[in-house]
Amino acid sequence: MPDERFQLITPATRADYSALMNPLGPACWPEYMLHDLISNQYWGDLFSRFPEYQFGLLDTETGKAAAMGNSLPLHWDGDLADLPERGWDWAMEQSVADHQQGLQPRTQCAIQIAILPEYRSLGLSTRMLQVMRAIGVDKGFNRLIAPIRPNQKSQYPLTSIDHYITWQTDAGLPFDAWLRVHVRLGARIIKPCHEAMTIRGTVAEWESWAGMKFPESGAYVVPGALTPVQVDVAADEVVYIEPNVWTVHNLE
Repeated sequence: MPDERFQLITPATRADYSALMNPLGPACWPEYMLHDLISNQYWGDLFSRFPEYQFGLLDTETGKAAAMGNSLPLHWDGDLADLPERGWDWAMEQSVADHQQGLQPRTQCAIQIAILPEYRSLGLSTRMLQVMRAIGVDKGFNRLIAPIRPNQKSQYPLTSIDHYITWQTDAGLPFDAWLRVHVRLGARIIKPCHEAMTIRGTVAEWESWAGMKFPESGAYVVPGALTPVQVDVAADEVVYIEPNVWTVHNLE
């Protein structure tokens, strides 16, 4: 697939950027992933505070957005071993708090790379990650950290994330395809973040989001989820705590 077909666009280059990108979230993620309270609270801040960290690829043949990438700056510049368990949620909250306090950014953090299903397996994930890294280089950062959602973990929801990331191919690369993309571009896997995103809802809400019934309390495997969700019928609450994997790209 020639690079010329896919044009890099940003909020600064396209007045209709948001309109082009808005359909990607619902098309790329399970419905329940769109109901993280932290994401819903802070998503707009990515564009009002950090527009230069957001980008996408436009299919020039169809006029449709094929992929979008989102990252943000953090004042945090600590030991990688101390990266928080709350991964994705922490990064969103902390970046906005840093900006509100006027703190100097010192680290770039990936938030997501989303590619429409019909454009997958075209090599766009590598290109998107290269663009994200280039943003960090341009900003003068020496590393890009990323709480990665391993895209094949949902096929093995009963396997712990700690064990899952030890699986390898015969070539010694990560078993997970999305982790492999990062490692092939020089990333190092640091550790899991076991509470990267927490999504709560009522039983009725979750039944609607997951497209299945929860007749009694307990743990349930939900399509697309990386671990089972926990259902408490008496409390009318379902909780999904998603694990991700901290990785780091050196940008120097």
